[in-house]
Amino acid sequence: MLIGINLLPESYYKAKRLKRIIAFAVIGVIVVVAVMVGLYAVVLTELTTLNNEIKVVETRQQEFIKTLNEIDNIKKTKAQVDEYLGVITDLKDRQVLWPLILDNFNKTVPANVWLNALNNKSDAGGFKTFTVTGVGLFKESVADFVSNLNEPTGFFKNAFLVSMSEAAINGRMSYTFTISFQTIEEAKIKPPRQMSIGDVGSTGTYGNNYINIEYGCSISAPDGWKINDKGLTSNVLLLMIKEKRDIKAKFTPIVTLSVEKLPGDKMTPKQVQILNQKKYSGWPGYQKISEKEFTINGEKVYDLEFSWLTKTKNEKNKNLTLRQRQIFYVTGSKVFVITCSDVDESFNENRDEFGIIFNSFRVKEAAK
Repeated sequence: MLIGINLLPESYYKAKRLKRIIAFAVIGVIVVVAVMVGLYAVVLTELTTLNNEIKVVETRQQEFIKTLNEIDNIKKTKAQVDEYLGVITDLKDRQVLWPLILDNFNKTVPANVWLNALNNKSDAGGFKTFTVTGVGLFKESVADFVSNLNEPTGFFKNAFLVSMSEAAINGRMSYTFTISFQTIEEAKIKPPRQMSIGDVGSTGTYGNNYINIEYGCSISAPDGWKINDKGLTSNVLLLMIKEKRDIKAKFTPIVTLSVEKLPGDKMTPKQVQILNQKKYSGWPGYQKISEKEFTINGEKVYDLEFSWLTKTKNEKNKNLTLRQRQIFYVTGSKVFVITCSDVDESFNENRDEFGIIFNSFRVKEAAK
């Protein structure tokens, strides 16, 4: 067996190990530098990409700013157009006003009455005072004329007979007369922009109009009234509530429109009113105030006005005298009931607006 003898000095091996360590260190540095260069290149690429994206965003921002400026200009232009349209609409409303007054005035003239002249002047407070002169064949006809002008659901009020005297006209004794009366306030007499049933395809509230396709009816609310047709009982179609009422008021004026099936065939509005009066007569403190028959849009309706006692929600359930007025409109096998309600002491303050609501009611079958 051969024996190996290492004759190299220890320093040789130390130098060899040192060379290996230096080689590994150099390789490590090269790797680290390569990695750093690679990372730098990646970061530089991402930075370049971000700078490009920032430039794109800044360009879009400038485009958006330009668009926003254009939108602002459009809004200003729209505001001006709306203002012009408001003026035009107001002028159109004024054009409609006089035909509306004359048309309703014509409906108040009874038979056996002939008019000679109609004059008017504007008074303070927005009222127009009219003076009409004419001839009546009978005293009763002249009295009916005054009564018609004072009809609560109409467009006139405060009518009174200024003078009346006998006169022989064409050989027959007649009566010449002068009557003075007023319109309600122009802001209230201005008709709402009503829509007809044919204008829409579904039941709902459209501005100040309520249209029901199923029952073929529509009704409008004056300015200052809000229409609600959601969450009501099955036979109540809508609830109108007057806004801007004093917060200290005991009650907020309301109007409801409901529809009911007739209990019998071919019932008149008067018969329906009698049935309802029997039902209400058992209410606490019930008192009938008035009842009458008149027409709405050429259809006969019956009117019942009454008061009764109810409890307030505040003031520890104190008794409250509530006055209600109901209009019964019969068509086919159903009856529409329009009910307006307010406390007794302020009911007359809203009578004109109640009248406007009544007169806005339309039923499709009535348009024959």
